[in-house]
Amino acid sequence: RGGQTQARAMTDTVAPPQSAPETLERFLASVERDVHRFHDAGPRAMRRVVSAITTPNWSCREDELKPMAREARRLGIRLHSHLSETFDYVAWARDVHGCTPMQFVERNEWVGSDVWYAHMVHLNDDEVAFCGQTGTGIAHCPQSNGRLGSGIARVPELLAAGAPVSLAVDGAASNEAADMLSEAHACWLMHRADPRAGPRLDAKREGGNAAAMTVEDVVRIGTAGGAKVLGLDGVGTLAVGQAADLAVYDLDHPRFFGLHDPAVGPVASGGRATLRALLVGGRVVVENDTLPGLDLAELRRDAQALVNLMLDA
Repeated sequence: RGGQTQARAMTDTVAPPQSAPETLERFLASVERDVHRFHDAGPRAMRRVVSAITTPNWSCREDELKPMAREARRLGIRLHSHLSETFDYVAWARDVHGCTPMQFVERNEWVGSDVWYAHMVHLNDDEVAFCGQTGTGIAHCPQSNGRLGSGIARVPELLAAGAPVSLAVDGAASNEAADMLSEAHACWLMHRADPRAGPRLDAKREGGNAAAMTVEDVVRIGTAGGAKVLGLDGVGTLAVGQAADLAVYDLDHPRFFGLHDPAVGPVASGGRATLRALLVGGRVVVENDTLPGLDLAELRRDAQALVNLMLDA
């Protein structure tokens, strides 16, 4: 359940009424009401409520962060927000609060195994280690970070430190495709090319490191990693007792021909593999790349109409 108790300068001053700031009391009451109506705490939950202000630094006053965190924990739900997405974000926190963004959320009780943040591109060594020590998670959005020029998150180091890492697409405002296979492919390539991951070749050049991110790493982030970040103990791996969540791809496109191991295809080859079947808890919800009951032509018209409305505003 997103929200904010104060507007951000320049970006929210002309926001629509549904995005207007609300009081802390109203926010907390709404979160509790939604928890009672919708939250499923089970290990294979299909619907959960999370307390998720936009960002701890700008979306509310500092003295409101601890009440938000303590109320979420009283209700037994998780906390989520955005953190350290850009260098300017880090610089602002240092100028205003005299600390890094991670130190800021730590002193306001927004860290731990029940908390995860989107992006976390700009972390220093101590913050990487801290995420591993506290179990504070990251929703890694490599394409959005690249799309906006934010940088490359230190995911290999976070994984080595033991921090929970999941794979995500962010939102339509910074990721036109919002496609998880594209995200997986970008994740695999980006970290292998990251000059920080490789040896320095000379005083002016650095090389990447093909071992920094394997296909298996990406698959683990996108499955077991996502389940851990969300606190879903009954999904995310293929094991006895886990939910039968399966994606079956048909690697019939020439881009997948000749692979030494066909299983790497959806991540390594790029493009979009044909989804023959998607099972959720053993139930087929997509078959032959089709979602039953979804009119794509109507969806396309609706999307274009909304874009036209925004362009005319």
